[in-house]
Amino acid sequence: MKQILKLGLTLAAFAVVSCLALAVVNNFTAPVIEKNNAAKTSAGLTVVFPQADSFESVTAEKSINSTTIDGVWLAKNGDAVLGGIAKVTGPTYDKATILVGFDKNMKISGVVILEISDSPGFGQNAKDSSYKTSSGKTFYEQFAGVDASKTVVSGTDFEAISGATITSVGIAALINDAAAAVKGAF
Repeated sequence: MKQILKLGLTLAAFAVVSCLALAVVNNFTAPVIEKNNAAKTSAGLTVVFPQADSFESVTAEKSINSTTIDGVWLAKNGDAVLGGIAKVTGPTYDKATILVGFDKNMKISGVVILEISDSPGFGQNAKDSSYKTSSGKTFYEQFAGVDASKTVVSGTDFEAISGATITSVGIAALINDAAAAVKGAF
């Protein structure tokens, strides 16, 4: 009995030390991670709407369907609103975070895949700039000009990734939810 109690207390001590170590590491790394994510988002805003000279954050719903709306911005050139941009996170084969820009007619101005945790070799091709569709464009380049005033459908409005149908369908759902979030911002 004494041996079991000693082992239990030793295990508890290791657990406490481990938790404290993780808390300290998180305390130092969380601000750096947040800063890097903000920098990626800021850079992505200019990619999906290069003609804008400023971006104004607006309030939006926090979620649509199973998609989290991480932010909505108005793309502006001076005082003129050119369109809107939504940052959304949701299910693909696993999960993805994307930025989608829309002009005032709800045509997609650009898509940037910030993070995707789908299968390497298939779903990861969505972000891979060396993966080209049959039109010679990368997966995310093919969205420019697609009409998002109607439901965007994988295989109809854009070419799906070969072998990654679930990822392609998930990206289409994220784009549709981003469009719904931006429509309320104009």
